[in-house]
Amino acid sequence: MPRTKKAIPESTIWDDLETQATKKAAAPDKPKPVRKAPVKRKPRTAKTQKSPVRFWVGVGVLASIALLFIYVEFFVEKPVPVWPVGHEIYGVDVSHYQKDVNWQHVRESQITFAFIKATEGKSLKDKKFDRNWSEAGKAGLMRGAYHFYRPRSSPEKQANHFVANVTLQPGDLPPVLDVERRGLKPIKAFRQDIKVWLNLVERSYGTKPIIYTGYKFYKDYLEGHFDEYPLWIAHYKVPKLAMEPTEKAKLHFWQHTDGGSVKGIEGNVDCNVFYGSMRQLREVCLK
Repeated sequence: MPRTKKAIPESTIWDDLETQATKKAAAPDKPKPVRKAPVKRKPRTAKTQKSPVRFWVGVGVLASIALLFIYVEFFVEKPVPVWPVGHEIYGVDVSHYQKDVNWQHVRESQITFAFIKATEGKSLKDKKFDRNWSEAGKAGLMRGAYHFYRPRSSPEKQANHFVANVTLQPGDLPPVLDVERRGLKPIKAFRQDIKVWLNLVERSYGTKPIIYTGYKFYKDYLEGHFDEYPLWIAHYKVPKLAMEPTEKAKLHFWQHTDGGSVKGIEGNVDCNVFYGSMRQLREVCLK
Protein backbone atom coordinates (compact mmCIF):
# COMPACT_ATOMS: atom_id res chain seq x y z
CA MET A 1 0.00 0.00 0.00
CA PRO A 2 1.40 3.45 -0.68
CA ARG A 3 2.67 5.44 2.22
CA THR A 4 0.81 8.66 3.06
CA LYS A 5 2.11 11.70 4.97
CA LYS A 6 0.89 12.07 8.46
CA ALA A 7 -1.55 14.98 8.65
CA ILE A 8 -0.54 17.92 10.92
CA PRO A 9 -3.41 19.21 12.98
CA GLU A 10 -4.62 22.61 11.75
CA SER A 11 -4.59 23.98 15.30
CA THR A 12 -0.86 23.40 15.55
CA ILE A 13 -0.14 25.40 12.40
CA TRP A 14 -2.08 28.37 13.58
CA ASP A 15 -0.37 28.23 16.98
CA ASP A 16 3.07 28.40 15.30
CA LEU A 17 2.12 31.37 13.09
CA GLU A 18 0.70 33.23 16.04
CA THR A 19 3.84 32.59 18.08
CA GLN A 20 6.14 33.93 15.32
CA ALA A 21 4.00 37.04 14.86
CA THR A 22 4.12 37.71 18.61
CA LYS A 23 7.94 37.41 18.71
CA LYS A 24 8.35 39.68 15.71
CA ALA A 25 6.08 42.31 17.22
CA ALA A 26 7.89 42.11 20.54
CA ALA A 27 11.39 42.49 19.00
CA PRO A 28 12.53 46.18 18.89
CA ASP A 29 13.46 47.73 15.50
CA LYS A 30 17.22 48.00 14.91
CA PRO A 31 18.24 51.67 14.48
CA LYS A 32 19.44 52.57 10.96
CA PRO A 33 23.07 53.69 10.81
CA VAL A 34 23.42 57.49 10.41
CA ARG A 35 25.81 58.55 7.64
CA LYS A 36 28.00 61.48 8.56
CA ALA A 37 28.51 64.20 5.93
CA PRO A 38 32.04 64.08 4.52
CA VAL A 39 34.30 66.78 5.87
CA LYS A 40 35.62 69.05 3.11
CA ARG A 41 39.32 69.36 3.45
CA LYS A 42 41.24 72.26 1.99
CA PRO A 43 43.72 71.19 -0.64
CA ARG A 44 47.21 71.15 0.61
CA THR A 45 49.35 73.86 -0.89
CA ALA A 46 53.02 74.28 -0.54
CA LYS A 47 53.94 77.19 1.64
CA THR A 48 55.67 79.77 -0.62
CA GLN A 49 58.10 82.16 0.83
CA LYS A 50 59.20 85.25 -1.14
CA SER A 51 62.87 85.13 -1.89
CA PRO A 52 64.56 88.37 -0.73
CA VAL A 53 67.06 88.09 -3.60
CA ARG A 54 64.34 88.04 -6.25
CA PHE A 55 62.57 90.95 -4.57
CA TRP A 56 65.62 93.20 -4.63
CA VAL A 57 66.45 92.20 -8.20
CA GLY A 58 62.98 93.34 -9.23
CA VAL A 59 63.42 96.62 -7.36
CA GLY A 60 66.76 97.15 -9.10
CA VAL A 61 65.24 96.55 -12.56
CA LEU A 62 62.43 99.03 -11.93
CA ALA A 63 64.89 101.61 -10.63
CA SER A 64 67.08 101.18 -13.73
CA ILE A 65 64.10 101.69 -16.03
CA ALA A 66 63.10 104.84 -14.15
CA LEU A 67 66.63 106.26 -14.33
CA LEU A 68 66.87 105.48 -18.05
CA PHE A 69 63.58 107.28 -18.69
CA ILE A 70 64.72 110.34 -16.74
CA TYR A 71 68.05 110.40 -18.61
CA VAL A 72 66.44 110.17 -22.06
CA GLU A 73 63.73 112.69 -21.20
CA PHE A 74 65.92 115.40 -19.70
CA PHE A 75 69.52 114.87 -20.83
CA VAL A 76 69.48 113.32 -24.32
CA GLU A 77 69.14 115.81 -27.14
CA LYS A 78 66.16 114.67 -29.17
CA PRO A 79 66.36 114.78 -32.95
CA VAL A 80 64.25 117.45 -34.57
CA PRO A 81 62.57 117.23 -37.94
CA VAL A 82 64.90 118.22 -40.79
CA TRP A 83 62.52 120.86 -42.11
CA PRO A 84 60.74 123.46 -39.97
CA VAL A 85 56.97 123.68 -40.01
CA GLY A 86 55.44 126.18 -42.39
CA HIS A 87 58.02 125.94 -45.18
CA GLU A 88 57.79 123.89 -48.36
CA ILE A 89 60.83 124.84 -50.49
CA TYR A 90 64.00 123.14 -49.29
CA GLY A 91 67.67 123.55 -50.07
CA VAL A 92 71.17 122.59 -48.96
CA ASP A 93 74.59 124.23 -49.03
CA VAL A 94 77.75 122.21 -49.51
CA SER A 95 81.51 122.39 -49.83
CA HIS A 96 84.30 119.84 -50.15
CA TYR A 97 83.48 118.65 -46.62
CA GLN A 98 80.51 116.74 -48.06
CA LYS A 99 82.88 114.86 -50.40
CA ASP A 100 81.31 113.45 -53.59
CA VAL A 101 77.64 114.38 -53.50
CA ASN A 102 75.15 112.28 -55.45
CA TRP A 103 73.10 115.16 -56.77
CA GLN A 104 70.48 112.98 -58.43
CA HIS A 105 69.65 111.45 -55.05
CA VAL A 106 69.60 114.93 -53.52
CA ARG A 107 67.05 116.04 -56.11
CA GLU A 108 64.93 112.99 -55.36
CA SER A 109 64.86 114.06 -51.68
CA GLN A 110 62.61 117.06 -52.51
CA ILE A 111 65.55 119.47 -52.57
CA THR A 112 64.90 122.44 -54.89
CA PHE A 113 68.00 124.62 -54.57
CA ALA A 114 71.65 124.35 -53.54
CA PHE A 115 74.30 126.86 -52.54
CA ILE A 116 77.80 125.65 -53.36
CA LYS A 117 81.05 127.00 -51.95
CA ALA A 118 83.21 128.45 -54.72
CA THR A 119 85.98 130.57 -53.21
CA GLU A 120 87.51 131.81 -49.97
CA GLY A 121 89.69 134.83 -49.34
CA LYS A 122 91.79 136.11 -52.24
CA SER A 123 93.12 132.80 -53.64
CA LEU A 124 91.43 129.65 -52.32
CA LYS A 125 89.01 127.73 -54.51
CA ASP A 126 86.95 124.88 -53.13
CA LYS A 127 88.30 121.68 -54.63
CA LYS A 128 84.80 120.23 -55.15
CA PHE A 129 83.24 123.37 -56.65
CA ASP A 130 83.49 122.50 -60.33
CA ARG A 131 82.09 119.02 -59.83
CA ASN A 132 79.30 120.16 -57.51
CA TRP A 133 78.34 123.03 -59.79
CA SER A 134 78.14 120.83 -62.87
CA GLU A 135 76.37 117.86 -61.28
CA ALA A 136 73.81 119.99 -59.39
CA GLY A 137 72.88 121.65 -62.68
CA LYS A 138 72.50 118.30 -64.45
CA ALA A 139 70.20 117.10 -61.66
CA GLY A 140 67.93 120.10 -62.25
CA LEU A 141 68.55 122.04 -59.04
CA MET A 142 68.65 125.82 -58.82
CA ARG A 143 72.30 126.64 -58.08
CA GLY A 144 73.98 129.45 -56.20
CA ALA A 145 77.71 130.00 -55.56
CA TYR A 146 79.11 131.58 -52.40
CA HIS A 147 82.36 133.23 -51.32
CA PHE A 148 83.71 132.94 -47.76
CA TYR A 149 84.89 136.42 -46.78
CA ARG A 150 88.23 136.99 -45.01
CA PRO A 151 88.25 140.41 -43.26
CA ARG A 152 92.07 140.64 -43.34
CA SER A 153 92.25 140.28 -47.14
CA SER A 154 91.60 142.97 -49.72
CA PRO A 155 87.88 143.08 -50.67
CA GLU A 156 88.84 143.96 -54.27
CA LYS A 157 91.08 140.90 -54.60
CA GLN A 158 88.44 138.70 -53.02
CA ALA A 159 85.75 139.95 -55.39
CA ASN A 160 87.98 139.48 -58.45
CA HIS A 161 88.89 135.98 -57.27
CA PHE A 162 85.22 135.01 -57.04
CA VAL A 163 84.27 136.47 -60.43
CA ALA A 164 87.21 134.71 -62.10
CA ASN A 165 86.03 131.29 -60.91
CA VAL A 166 82.24 131.51 -61.09
CA THR A 167 80.19 131.80 -64.27
CA LEU A 168 76.51 132.41 -63.65
CA GLN A 169 73.72 131.85 -66.15
CA PRO A 170 70.05 132.80 -66.32
CA GLY A 171 68.16 130.66 -63.84
CA ASP A 172 71.03 130.55 -61.35
CA LEU A 173 70.68 132.10 -57.92
CA PRO A 174 72.51 135.39 -57.22
CA PRO A 175 76.10 135.26 -55.91
CA VAL A 176 76.47 135.03 -52.15
CA LEU A 177 78.86 136.75 -49.72
CA ASP A 178 79.38 134.54 -46.66
CA VAL A 179 80.47 136.94 -43.90
CA GLU A 180 80.88 135.50 -40.41
CA ARG A 181 84.03 137.15 -39.01
CA ARG A 182 84.69 140.80 -38.27
CA GLY A 183 88.43 140.70 -37.68
CA LEU A 184 90.30 143.54 -35.95
CA LYS A 185 89.20 146.40 -38.17
CA PRO A 186 86.99 149.15 -36.80
CA ILE A 187 83.34 148.43 -37.51
CA LYS A 188 83.04 151.33 -39.97
CA ALA A 189 86.00 150.11 -42.05
CA PHE A 190 84.69 146.55 -41.87
CA ARG A 191 81.32 147.58 -43.30
CA GLN A 192 83.00 149.66 -45.99
CA ASP A 193 85.07 146.68 -47.15
CA ILE A 194 81.95 144.55 -47.41
CA LYS A 195 80.35 147.28 -49.54
CA VAL A 196 83.34 147.19 -51.88
CA TRP A 197 82.98 143.43 -52.45
CA LEU A 198 79.23 143.71 -52.97
CA ASN A 199 79.50 146.57 -55.45
CA LEU A 200 82.20 144.90 -57.57
CA VAL A 201 80.32 141.59 -57.75
CA GLU A 202 77.04 143.32 -58.55
CA ARG A 203 78.65 145.07 -61.51
CA SER A 204 79.99 141.78 -62.82
CA TYR A 205 76.72 139.84 -62.72
CA GLY A 206 74.11 142.59 -62.95
CA THR A 207 72.30 141.58 -59.77
CA LYS A 208 72.60 142.33 -56.07
CA PRO A 209 74.44 139.59 -54.16
CA ILE A 210 72.88 137.78 -51.23
CA ILE A 211 74.43 138.32 -47.78
CA TYR A 212 74.79 135.19 -45.66
CA THR A 213 75.51 135.51 -41.94
CA GLY A 214 74.43 134.32 -38.50
CA TYR A 215 71.47 135.86 -36.73
CA LYS A 216 73.50 137.35 -33.87
CA PHE A 217 76.24 138.60 -36.22
CA TYR A 218 73.60 140.33 -38.34
CA LYS A 219 72.00 142.01 -35.31
CA ASP A 220 75.38 143.13 -33.94
CA TYR A 221 77.14 144.41 -37.08
CA LEU A 222 75.02 144.46 -40.22
CA GLU A 223 71.42 145.32 -39.37
CA GLY A 224 70.33 148.64 -40.84
CA HIS A 225 73.42 149.02 -43.05
CA PHE A 226 72.65 146.62 -45.92
CA ASP A 227 68.89 146.85 -46.22
CA GLU A 228 68.95 146.80 -50.03
CA TYR A 229 70.49 143.29 -50.18
CA PRO A 230 68.70 139.92 -49.92
CA LEU A 231 69.44 138.08 -46.69
CA TRP A 232 70.26 134.48 -45.89
CA ILE A 233 70.31 134.04 -42.10
CA ALA A 234 71.69 131.12 -40.10
CA HIS A 235 69.98 130.41 -36.79
CA TYR A 236 69.94 126.93 -35.23
CA LYS A 237 67.90 125.06 -32.62
CA VAL A 238 64.91 127.38 -32.77
CA PRO A 239 61.43 126.46 -34.03
CA LYS A 240 61.17 129.77 -35.85
CA LEU A 241 63.65 132.41 -36.98
CA ALA A 242 63.35 135.47 -34.74
CA MET A 243 62.85 137.83 -37.68
CA GLU A 244 60.44 138.15 -40.58
CA PRO A 245 60.80 139.38 -44.16
CA THR A 246 60.21 143.16 -44.25
CA GLU A 247 61.09 146.10 -46.52
CA LYS A 248 64.18 146.76 -44.41
CA ALA A 249 65.11 143.10 -43.97
CA LYS A 250 64.77 141.31 -47.28
CA LEU A 251 64.87 137.87 -45.74
CA HIS A 252 64.96 135.19 -48.43
CA PHE A 253 66.59 132.12 -46.87
CA TRP A 254 66.89 130.60 -43.42
CA GLN A 255 69.64 128.08 -42.61
CA HIS A 256 67.93 126.33 -39.72
CA THR A 257 70.42 123.51 -39.01
CA ASP A 258 73.96 122.40 -39.72
CA GLY A 259 73.17 118.81 -38.77
CA GLY A 260 70.70 117.77 -41.44
CA SER A 261 70.63 114.41 -43.18
CA VAL A 262 69.81 114.22 -46.88
CA LYS A 263 69.99 111.22 -49.18
CA GLY A 264 72.96 111.49 -51.52
CA ILE A 265 75.12 113.48 -49.08
CA GLU A 266 77.58 111.76 -46.77
CA GLY A 267 77.41 112.94 -43.17
CA ASN A 268 75.70 116.07 -41.90
CA VAL A 269 74.76 118.94 -44.17
CA ASP A 270 73.43 122.48 -43.75
CA CYS A 271 69.71 122.66 -44.54
CA ASN A 272 67.81 125.76 -45.64
CA VAL A 273 64.31 126.91 -46.47
CA PHE A 274 63.09 129.69 -48.76
CA TYR A 275 60.61 132.31 -47.62
CA GLY A 276 58.07 132.25 -50.43
CA SER A 277 56.67 130.23 -53.31
CA MET A 278 58.35 128.59 -56.28
CA ARG A 279 57.29 131.52 -58.43
CA GLN A 280 58.97 133.92 -56.01
CA LEU A 281 62.11 131.78 -55.93
CA ARG A 282 62.34 131.94 -59.73
CA GLU A 283 62.00 135.72 -59.54
CA VAL A 284 65.07 135.81 -57.28
CA CYS A 285 67.16 133.99 -59.90
CA LEU A 286 69.16 135.73 -62.63
CA LYS A 287 67.14 136.79 -65.65
